[in-house]
Amino acid sequence: MDDGFGWAGKILHVDLTSGAMETLPTHAYAETFIGGRGIAAKLYWDMVGAAPDAYAPENPLILMTGPLAGTPAPACSRLVMLGTSPLLYPDQCGIANMGGIAAARLKAAGFDGVVIRGRAHSPVLLHIRSGSAELRDARDLWGLDIPTILEHMTARYGKKAAALCIGPAAEQLLRLSLVAGGNGSFAGHGFGAVWGAKLLKAMVIEGNEKPAVARPDELAGINRQIRTMIKGRNLIDPVLPDIELVRRTPCHGCPGGCSRGLFRHGSGLQDYRKNCGSSYFYYDWDKRYHHDEPSGSSFLATSLCNRLGLCTQELTKMLPWLHRCAEEGIITERSSGLRLGELGSPGFFKDFIRRLMDRQGLFDLLAQGVMRAAHGLGPAAELLLEGIVEGAGFSADVYSPRFFITTALLHATDSNPMAQLHEISLPAFEWVLWYATDGGMSSVSTETFRALAKKFWLDEEAADFSKHEGKGFVAAHIQNRQYAKETLVACDSFYPILFAEAAGDHIGDPSIESRLFAAVTGLDMTEQQYYRVGERLFNLQRLIRAREGCPGRAFDTLPEFNFTEPLEIDTMVRFGMFNPEFMLPGPGGELITRKGAVLERDTFEAMLDEYYHARQWDILTGMPTPAGLRALDLAQLIEHPLAADCLPLRQPLDPAITVMSASAGLRALDLAQRAEPALNDEPVPLRRSDTTTAGSMPPSARPLALNLQELLGRRLTDKDLPMRASLEKTINQDQGGIHDETGD
Repeated sequence: MDDGFGWAGKILHVDLTSGAMETLPTHAYAETFIGGRGIAAKLYWDMVGAAPDAYAPENPLILMTGPLAGTPAPACSRLVMLGTSPLLYPDQCGIANMGGIAAARLKAAGFDGVVIRGRAHSPVLLHIRSGSAELRDARDLWGLDIPTILEHMTARYGKKAAALCIGPAAEQLLRLSLVAGGNGSFAGHGFGAVWGAKLLKAMVIEGNEKPAVARPDELAGINRQIRTMIKGRNLIDPVLPDIELVRRTPCHGCPGGCSRGLFRHGSGLQDYRKNCGSSYFYYDWDKRYHHDEPSGSSFLATSLCNRLGLCTQELTKMLPWLHRCAEEGIITERSSGLRLGELGSPGFFKDFIRRLMDRQGLFDLLAQGVMRAAHGLGPAAELLLEGIVEGAGFSADVYSPRFFITTALLHATDSNPMAQLHEISLPAFEWVLWYATDGGMSSVSTETFRALAKKFWLDEEAADFSKHEGKGFVAAHIQNRQYAKETLVACDSFYPILFAEAAGDHIGDPSIESRLFAAVTGLDMTEQQYYRVGERLFNLQRLIRAREGCPGRAFDTLPEFNFTEPLEIDTMVRFGMFNPEFMLPGPGGELITRKGAVLERDTFEAMLDEYYHARQWDILTGMPTPAGLRALDLAQLIEHPLAADCLPLRQPLDPAITVMSASAGLRALDLAQRAEPALNDEPVPLRRSDTTTAGSMPPSARPLALNLQELLGRRLTDKDLPMRASLEKTINQDQGGIHDETGD
């Protein structure tokens, strides 16, 4: 690997407590993990323990670019922010991804990334410039809102400098606070509160170095292809009343992958927007309050959040939950001080935000985020999260599994699958436009959709939304591509280029990203090698997730409503607007409706089996195996001191206990022929030909499987002996006295 192409070669390490600064060599990580999320995740794995506290001073916050940042590679100058998220519940590894110019400037300053640890003694600004960095007093900035700080930074350091900062919400340690950059760029997952806890108010980055490109002519040719492919791409502005576009404000090096721009409201206020959920979180409430005639206050609501540094995605979940709590009498006007009947009015939202910032009474709970607030109010309030929140805090019904099927696995196996969901939903929406307008607004016909599925998702039957077979392989493939993309770091709104209006077949090219990498770095990479990078990173992320309390299959779940409530209402407005009957392609391209559909439990379990098989994971535990990690060049993870709690059992501390438990469990699942290999060093994944799996077992065996899963998912200690005795009793009582007869 040559640091001269793509990579700057250094990662800045800052200790805010002591003020000490040093550098880490990028090449120690890049050969295996490339950059961006890949290197950040490996640093996190090395630096963070099993029970992280997001606000602990020693906990690192990692900012990473990819090898394409600052180069002419289009839409690839983005910044990953990774660390322990205080917004996820409980605290655990989270990731944010932001645009703007920060990534390009960081590379130009001579660094691939920044690791921030410790806590300053008073508010500080980190100034990075041309291979060096220093901490400066920022007490004069404390208390200022985000637009004011960004204006101050521009006046002090010039328009070419990149500025990142936090607002008053992060200073108050609201878990739903953001880190902000220029041109309306933000990093969520509560990382603003982490900056606030560290007393890091702002960061300014200056640099003039241009990253060298190994094969400039080759890169220019790929860029010409990209420009041809995106020709004719429609940019849909936010559909909000009383606003007009002032100018487009693309991120650094982007030829226009989204509708990001500066918009002017009828009140005269100007602010940045693009056509995503942040523009609409208050729209439906505004529309409802004003009798189906939205007033335009949703634009002002988003701007208020932007000014203070509040995450509108979290408010998208908090407001409907608050409304449910009011309907059930859990929260009242007296207990909250809010005029709950005025939800949707400008006055309500201003009052709500004012109280949230004051953090008194109920609002101190709400400042912790919706999941912690619900937990604080008790079981009845937690039940009202159903259909709103899933897992560690992700939106439960976005791109519904009942509609798209494959998205069930994306929701279940990742705490933040939005980019993966987009890979399915975006071409599906293009198809919906074609279907609803007889081809007037899109060229993605049913035939094109199926051809796209064959090119990008392994098989044209992946575009058959009537069946679940094969979707496990599709989900794993999509995840590998999306995780690989985050090592570059390429824009989710731009890549992969799935469809191309100007192309003869209207289909994009899945090899673009790997070819961009090769052209910039000079390191040849095939499309399959690119996916291998993503697979490697996804396995690492799986181990991190397990280490932090979510080990495998027991946590690969979906909210109950997916299995019990027929699909009738589209929470994604743009699909419902054009497709009220939930039409999608079915067998052979025949049109079907998903209206009224639910996800069958046995179907979901079978999809999980297939997914684990596609990943070559242990099917009982849903975890990577040591052999699989070695095949991915991740042998170093196996020897990590904390890896024993993450991997399926390798060499038991007490063979008599673990072999008896594992063998008896396999026999109980009518897989006695697979019991003997439990003595071996490697766990034995179930074959797809095995007719009885954890997903299809009788209900009486499910408690046994959960115990087995817990036992197989980690090493045993003396504390496990009571569970061992309970398991033996369960086996003998529920499974006809079956026990291990080997005596080993």
